[in-house]
Amino acid sequence: MSQEKVDKYKEEKKNRAKTIKKNKVKKALGICLACLLAGAAIGVPIGKFAYNRHQAEIKRNATIPAGDFENWFNKYYVGNYSDLFQGFSTTDATGTDASASDASASDAETLPVTDTEAE
Repeated sequence: MSQEKVDKYKEEKKNRAKTIKKNKVKKALGICLACLLAGAAIGVPIGKFAYNRHQAEIKRNATIPAGDFENWFNKYYVGNYSDLFQGFSTTDATGTDASASDASASDAETLPVTDTEAE
C-alpha cells in the first residue's frame, strides 16, 4: 500500500504542471462566461430601453413630405370637416366674396350622392 501511494504521488507530481494549467484555463473560462452572462443580463434591458427611447424620439420628430400632407389634408380633413365651414363667407385675394362664386358648388353638394359618384 505504501508503494501505491508513492507511485500515485510520483504520477501526480509528473502531471502537476498540466493539471495546474487546465485548472487555470477552466477558471478563466468560467470567469469570462460569468462576466458575459452578467453583461447580457444587465445590457439587454438597458439596450432595449435605449432603443425604444430612440425610436420614440424619431417618431416624435418625424416629418412628412408636403405632398403627403396635402393628400392627407384633402382626403381626411376636408372630407370630414369642410361642412363645418360652409356657412362662413370668405374673400379671396381680389376682395370678392368667394361664397357667391361657389353658389353652384353648394347646390351640387345638396344633391344626393350615390356610391358610384362618391368614388
